[in-house]
Amino acid sequence: MDSSEQILKKVGIALLIVGVIDIGVMIYCITNKISYSSSFNIFAVIAGIFLMKGSIRTARAVTFFGAFMLAGFIGLLVIFPFMEPFELKAITFKLRPVSTVLSYVFMFVAIGFVYWVYKSLASEPVMTARKEAGLSHGVPKLAFALGGILVIGLSIAMYLLNNGSSAEIAKEKALEQFGDSYKYHITAMNFSGGHASARLTAYREGEIKDVHVEWNE
Repeated sequence: MDSSEQILKKVGIALLIVGVIDIGVMIYCITNKISYSSSFNIFAVIAGIFLMKGSIRTARAVTFFGAFMLAGFIGLLVIFPFMEPFELKAITFKLRPVSTVLSYVFMFVAIGFVYWVYKSLASEPVMTARKEAGLSHGVPKLAFALGGILVIGLSIAMYLLNNGSSAEIAKEKALEQFGDSYKYHITAMNFSGGHASARLTAYREGEIKDVHVEWNE
């Protein structure tokens, strides 16, 4: 079995590499105006550097956030099929099969990587080193709980987003502009000083487009 120092160095190198790659992808997407979001980038680089130096305090922090992300990712994997209509998912797959498949592959790779990081830093040698350093060394139950709460909150928010009086108004506004040949799914909504706006996905067989509507409350 590897020593705690070896485990920290191994995980640190992995985080550094993933962080650098992620930053590169993020810069490329920003440059080409492509939507992109990630939980790694600069944080993974910084954590990786400290772990490579053998920081047991960083190991504790990364274990906590690893547990949080693991619970969140797995929870999102469960609710993901219900976050938008199945018909919309089917049309999206027909129109963008490669990007759709890649998004699922990325999701599973991310979960696998986070799981490996968590299991490595929650291993016996590292936990023993944390205990000897006078740091907490148990299962981060709070982190798992917070990850679960985040998913539950997101589920409730998505339900309310598409089921309420404001949602009905947004869909009616979109219907007025683009007609009933489309179905509509709300992706975002904003309220400010009596003014409201919403972004929707309008979809029908063979076509998907973004729609923006505004109204005064």
